[in-house]
Amino acid sequence: MNAISADAAVKLPQTYDVDLLLRDLQTLRDVPTAPQPGPYHKGEWTGIALHSLGGKDSVFPSSPGMDRYQETENLRQTPYFKKILEDLKCPKEVVRILFLPPGGHIKDHFDFHTNFQFGIVRLHIPILTDPGVAFIIDGQRMNWKAGELWYGDFSRVHSVKNDSQIVRVHIVIDVLINDYLLSLFPEDFVARRRAEGVSVTRETMPASEADLRRFICDFKIPGEYMPMFVIGKPLSTLVKGAVGSVRLMDGELTVMVNNEPSFRLERVSDDTFSISGLPPGITLQFKEEDHVIREVALNMKGLPKDLYSARLGMFQGPSIDERRVSLPLVEGTTPAAGAAPGVL
Repeated sequence: MNAISADAAVKLPQTYDVDLLLRDLQTLRDVPTAPQPGPYHKGEWTGIALHSLGGKDSVFPSSPGMDRYQETENLRQTPYFKKILEDLKCPKEVVRILFLPPGGHIKDHFDFHTNFQFGIVRLHIPILTDPGVAFIIDGQRMNWKAGELWYGDFSRVHSVKNDSQIVRVHIVIDVLINDYLLSLFPEDFVARRRAEGVSVTRETMPASEADLRRFICDFKIPGEYMPMFVIGKPLSTLVKGAVGSVRLMDGELTVMVNNEPSFRLERVSDDTFSISGLPPGITLQFKEEDHVIREVALNMKGLPKDLYSARLGMFQGPSIDERRVSLPLVEGTTPAAGAAPGVL
């Protein structure tokens, strides 16, 4: 394999007991599965959540929100799955068990947010698989066996067609990047990723409510960036853009999108905040002068220019390694304008 094809997938050192994987899977046999989002399958591709935003039984991939990622009731019922996640010493976002029945077909698509630049990567543990499953990443057929741990570059075009007689079952683990995670990969692979840029997870900084009040302001979110801020609504409703209002709620900064609490801000440096629910490759930066916010900047790494097509799994136009977008401030508003009761 040459360097480019080798980077499409990497087998990581851990292996897992297939019998214990199957035991925990059997424990969840009566749990309803939910269809995966995306227009590139007919609804036959379904999943069960093990770890999600707010611990809800939702299999929607990572998205901004008011909650934090935590285990679900399904994970609490499956001790081996729980141990696997605990032993992976890196922050987890969404973890799902995904099912594809015989004849199921996940057509070509790409997951634009799963890359080292943006700061989130996707790992797989096959539980049930078969040589008749055609699993393709970047034009290459994968041969991943039950109990193995694999990284796949799902920011490249990929597809799955189940031509076998069994239900294909994988645990799919979205993780943020830290030193532990990087230590699982070959050194030359990590060197190539660092040359392209790696967004490593950062610790949040403590801040008093008095300090956080400095950042209360209102800004406009242009329509072209709305798919990063609002998930689960028809894309056609986002094109007009929205107003983002930074408010203090329960001691934390919250961004209200069109007066609806949408996500929390987590401080990672003096003037920069990560967005709850999203990896470290996207941040909001507040520029202050004379104790007044003069600019709000959106910083993004490793994302395609056309975010609307990307949300549908289609790559259109260029991908941009890094960009900084100034979000226009809304003039003439007061800090409490449009705030919900109890919100400053």
